[in-house]
Amino acid sequence: APLARQAEAARRRALRQLGSALDLADALERGGIPVVLLKGVALSQQAFGSPLLRGAVDIDLLVRPQDVAAAWQMLGRAGWRQVTPSAPLEGARLALFFRAAKDSLHRHAETGQVLELHWRLSDEMAQPLMPPLEALESLALAPGRSVRVLSDPALFLYLCIHGAAHGWARIKWLADVAALLHRSPDGGAQLWAHAAGAGGRIAAGSAVILAQELFGLAPPPGFVRPRGVRIAGVLWLARRIMRAGEGARELETTPWRGWAEMLAKLLVAAGWRGRLAVLRRMVLAGEDIALVALPKGLIWLYPVLRVPLLVHRRTARWRRLRGARRAGNTAA
Repeated sequence: APLARQAEAARRRALRQLGSALDLADALERGGIPVVLLKGVALSQQAFGSPLLRGAVDIDLLVRPQDVAAAWQMLGRAGWRQVTPSAPLEGARLALFFRAAKDSLHRHAETGQVLELHWRLSDEMAQPLMPPLEALESLALAPGRSVRVLSDPALFLYLCIHGAAHGWARIKWLADVAALLHRSPDGGAQLWAHAAGAGGRIAAGSAVILAQELFGLAPPPGFVRPRGVRIAGVLWLARRIMRAGEGARELETTPWRGWAEMLAKLLVAAGWRGRLAVLRRMVLAGEDIALVALPKGLIWLYPVLRVPLLVHRRTARWRRLRGARRAGNTAA
């Protein structure tokens, strides 16, 4: 009975998210903004055959960088409050934020639902912007209602790089990849070949190896286990990160946050462009740009302020957590 109640509650949450995702995609498309629905209900349909089987915390949409400003305005008019960046940005500061960050966060004023609006998929990818039309497909999620999504090969590559870059902290990310391989008509051969040829050999290799260990998944035909320091480092980090968070928590909530994530990203990044993007994010943070307003002539100071602002945020978070623990102990 408890499991039945949880399943019904999860189904209702997924239905609400499905309706919101379809409405958002329709509204942006009508406004002339091409949009791709990522993860969430779309991934649930692609990997498990139903939009209601995989839970998700938020809605993820991908748009082109040139459409972000217009999308922000449309979201604001539709009741989606912008959480990050928390301050209005314009000019050089806005352009710098777009380079430092890959998404913005929005919360609906009435429903409380959360939306992440992406203009890049993952900075560790060789091609992080919205893929060309041949790498996209239309997916029916409800009678008469379809959305644009990543094709299976593009989705597999994205999921592998995203999961590996975060140390596979959540086992459900690995289950998504395993499900795509399992449902593939050729046993995942095309998915593996595409990922290996698009700079994702290390990320996809780690996914296959860990899925073998945890789920007993048969490797896709043509799979050749990567060798070397990079794959060994990704697997070493992933196994420890998953244990630290019990496979259910984001990396940032475990003792392995921070340096471990950056190391994983560097190990996974495709080519020198991907590694350069990771290094850029180490010295330039979108949250710093949103938090501190520097005049145009001084925007070069953001990398200088990176460490002091990071220490300030970590100290404030530690104080909040300590205060919460004290309040809990007092109440007990």
